[in-house]
Amino acid sequence: MRVLSIEIKNIYKSFKTHDKEITALSNINLNIETGDFICILGPSGCGKTTLLRLVGGLEIPDKGEIYEDGSIITGPSRERGFIFQQYSLFPWLNVLDNVMFGLEIGGSAKEKNIYRAKTYLKAVGLEDTENLYPHELSGGMKQRVAIVRSLVNKSKRLLMDEPFSAIDMQNRHKLQEELIRIWKKSNNTILFVTHDVDEAVFLADHIILMGKNPGYIKKIYKNTLERPRKRESEEFLKVQEKIIEILDE
Repeated sequence: MRVLSIEIKNIYKSFKTHDKEITALSNINLNIETGDFICILGPSGCGKTTLLRLVGGLEIPDKGEIYEDGSIITGPSRERGFIFQQYSLFPWLNVLDNVMFGLEIGGSAKEKNIYRAKTYLKAVGLEDTENLYPHELSGGMKQRVAIVRSLVNKSKRLLMDEPFSAIDMQNRHKLQEELIRIWKKSNNTILFVTHDVDEAVFLADHIILMGKNPGYIKKIYKNTLERPRKRESEEFLKVQEKIIEILDE
């Protein structure tokens, strides 16, 4: 029996500008099971990032509740690793210290922290970067460090806000494959925001298709394509076409 990881119930969220109030999200309801890989897909302005920030505890809803393992989310937590598009690494720390940052705050023994961080870095092919600084890394390497930092902190859930959008296509595809490998090994629950249909179809178990004005869920599409998924296959292209058709309705 699958266990609910995140429950989103009747969420509304508005923002005030200098002359009016804008409703970003209206009546959002969603259940996410432990170990799911969920993509939130939709046009700019549909509230994708706002929804992710609400789940992360970085914003508070106007109405409704979001539950994590049965408890209402009221703020950020180490249970939820948030990975931004801009990497969010500390430029004054090397790779190893960036990965260990959360562990050091938690007060764990330094030797144990070093061993754990090195183990995870090796798992994603970054064992030779331990002493490098963020400015010495490629965009893809920075994102792998950010993902490792969340995993090493034992975050059960990864919240990812278009993390690969600024990376060239070849490296983006490699990172998507790497993320799937990490997800299968760790059994994390992943909530991944994207505007890229190809990316959503390649990654997700379920694709949350959103409309806007205000942001709402149009449909939850269950992606049954077998893994590993082949982008050039007829089945993959048919799912893409179906997703685009729903978004354009």
